[in-house]
Amino acid sequence: MRVEKYHYQKVYPVDTWFVLPIVILLVLASCSPAQADDTHDIETLSSRILVKELKILRLGISLKKQTESRRLGRERRFSLYALANSSLTSVGAFMSGAGRLHYANMPKKAPNNLFENATIIRVIANGVGVGGVLVEVSKDAIDARKERLARVDPKSIASDAELLYKELLELMKERSALVFRLPETMRSHYQSEETFLSDMQDAVLTEFRALYADVKGKNARRKTQLFLTGSSNLVSGAGSLYSGVIVPHKYKSNPIKRTRYGGVGGITDITTGSVNILTPFAVTATDILRRRDAHAVLLKQVGADDVCDLVRLKGYLTQLQRPEDTSLCSSTELAAWQKAGQAVIGILESHQKLNAQERSHALEKLMFRVLDSGVDSSGSFSKVVNGIGTTVGAYRYTHDAHKRFLVTGRAGITYGIGNAIGVEEVIRDGVRREVHHYRGKKKHTLLSQILDDELAMLNDAQLAIEASATTDR
Repeated sequence: MRVEKYHYQKVYPVDTWFVLPIVILLVLASCSPAQADDTHDIETLSSRILVKELKILRLGISLKKQTESRRLGRERRFSLYALANSSLTSVGAFMSGAGRLHYANMPKKAPNNLFENATIIRVIANGVGVGGVLVEVSKDAIDARKERLARVDPKSIASDAELLYKELLELMKERSALVFRLPETMRSHYQSEETFLSDMQDAVLTEFRALYADVKGKNARRKTQLFLTGSSNLVSGAGSLYSGVIVPHKYKSNPIKRTRYGGVGGITDITTGSVNILTPFAVTATDILRRRDAHAVLLKQVGADDVCDLVRLKGYLTQLQRPEDTSLCSSTELAAWQKAGQAVIGILESHQKLNAQERSHALEKLMFRVLDSGVDSSGSFSKVVNGIGTTVGAYRYTHDAHKRFLVTGRAGITYGIGNAIGVEEVIRDGVRREVHHYRGKKKHTLLSQILDDELAMLNDAQLAIEASATTDR
C-alpha cells in the first residue's frame, strides 16, 4: 500500500506539468493575434474617418463665418452711401421742382443758375454712389487677396474639402477590407459603425456643399448689386450733368436745342430708375443661379448625391447610448462618438432652422426693397416719374415753356418727396439693424456667435475622438 501510494504521488506532478503547457497553447491559439491587430486597426481607422468628417464640416462653417463677419460693416457703409445719396438728391430735386413751379407763369425770369445748382447737387449725389461702389470693390479685392494668400478663400477651401473627401474614401475602403477579414460573429458591430460613419459622411458633405454654395451665391449677389448700383449712378450722373450743366452753356443762344437736348436727363432717369427697381430681382436671380452652378461643380468634387438622413443618425446615436455589446467599445470611445454625433446633428438641425428664417427674411426684404426703392432708396419709382416728366416737357412742350415748367416742376417735387421718404427709410432700417444686433449680441443669438459656438463644438468633438484613439480597449 505504501509503495502504490508513493508511486501515485510521484507520477501526478509530472503528468500535470506536462499537459498544462499544451492547454495554455490551445487557449492562446483560440485568441488570434491577427484578429486583435485587425480590430485595433479598425478602431484607429474609425477615429481617423470621424475626425476628417468633422474637419470637412468645420471648413464649411469657417467659410460662412468669414463671410458673415463682414456683413454688418457692409450694411452700415451701404446705409451711409444711401443716406447721402437720397439726402442730396432730395435737395436737388426740390430746388429744381419748386423753382420751375414758382416761375411757371414767368419762365423768362427763371434764373438759370438755380436749375444748374440743383443739377450739380444731384450729380454730387450720384458721385457719392459711384465713390461708395469703388470703395467697396477695392475693399473686396483687398480682402480676396488676403484670403487667397492665407488659403481660406472659397476655391482653396473647396480644394481642401476635396482632398479630405478622397482620403475619406480610401480610409473607408481600407476599413471595409479589414472588417471583411473578421469572423462573422464580430462583423455586425463594425458594420453598424460603418453605416454610422457613412451616414455622417453624407451629412457633412451635404452641409458643406450647402454652405459653400451659399457663400458663392452671396458673393455673386454682392458683385451684381455693386455693378448695377455703380452703373446706375454713373449713367444718371452723366445724364444730369449733360442736360443740366453742359447743354445750357453750349446752346445758350438756342432755346429749342437747349430744351430738346435737356430731355437726355429725363431719358437717363427713366432708364436708371427702372434699373434700380429691377435690381433686387436681378441680384436674387444671380444668387440663385450662382448657387446652383457652385453646387453642381462641387458635387463632382466631394460626393455623388445629396443625402442627409438625420433620422437614421439619431437612431444610431440612441443605439450608442444603449449598446448591446459593450465588450467592443471602451467608455472613452463611446463618449467621443456620442459627442461627435450630437455635435453634427445639433449643427445640422440648427442650420435647417437658420436657413428657413433666412429664406423668409430674404423674401420679405426683396418685397420691401421693390416697394420702397430698389437700390437707391425710395427714389427709384419717383425717379422714373421725374424722368417721364422731364422727357414729356422737353419733347412735347418744347415751344410751351409754361406747360413745360408745370410738368417738370411737379415731377421734380415728386422726385424730391420720394427721396425724402428714402432718407427716413434708410434711417429706420439702420436703427432696426443696430437694435437687432445689440439685442442679439446680448442674448448670444447672432449668427456669427452661433457659428463660433459650432466651431467650438466641432473642436471639442475632434479632441475627444483623438484622445479616445490613444486609449486601449
